[in-house]
Amino acid sequence: MNHSILEIVQYTGLLWAGLVIFAAYFVYGISGFGASIIAVPFLVQIYPLKTVIPVMVIIDLFAGLYLGKKSFKSADKKELLWLFPFTILGMFIGLYLLIYADSRYLLTLLGIFALGAGIKFLIEKKELTPTIINRWWALPFGIAGGIFTALFATGGVIYASYLAMRLKNPALLRSTMAFAILILVLLRGASMLATELLFQIQVLVIGGLLLIPMALGLWLGNQLHHKMNSQHLKKVYGLIIVYAGLMLLVKTYLNFS
Repeated sequence: MNHSILEIVQYTGLLWAGLVIFAAYFVYGISGFGASIIAVPFLVQIYPLKTVIPVMVIIDLFAGLYLGKKSFKSADKKELLWLFPFTILGMFIGLYLLIYADSRYLLTLLGIFALGAGIKFLIEKKELTPTIINRWWALPFGIAGGIFTALFATGGVIYASYLAMRLKNPALLRSTMAFAILILVLLRGASMLATELLFQIQVLVIGGLLLIPMALGLWLGNQLHHKMNSQHLKKVYGLIIVYAGLMLLVKTYLNFS
């Protein structure tokens, strides 16, 4: 057993995965969201999708507990109570697709989603007075976010887009997103347990080892989030996601060929 675990760790390129996780959770520590949309498109080039998603549940659980518990008092819980019933519906759809759909099509969808999200961050300009949308927009945003949360653990970008158009205060947005991520990871964890995707030796080993770079990145990002220029960070963030999306699409195309 020890020999097989060692082979898993060596074969999957744990050092590269650790660097990805460190960078992703450094961003998460600064912004309160965004780890998965950076990490997952890179990690699925090393591990199978059905390994990456439960691994991210393990990592996100610890990260979410760290930031989410600090954000509980200041988060706008009324917004989340309105959003999450639609999220649960979307998660059922996403979980079904994760289990039964061809992973090549799913990875293509993830690549397109990452590419679109990255371009959005690159072209998005700072708004002094955010547009406030109707609360019923929670229905499409919640369902879409739930699908991408269950499929790729990347629903945070969708929820951040919705909440940014509902909450004017940046500090309130950050704390609400951090608390939302905690709830989402608990829902994802329950779904992974129900489908037994968490009960894989490689998931437990890789997830446990990647907690170290996650903790370092999260701590550093949390220390620096008041000092970082959010607009500059957004551009770097966008470039990373665009690159990850393009690389994933190229790899998936080669797999189809």
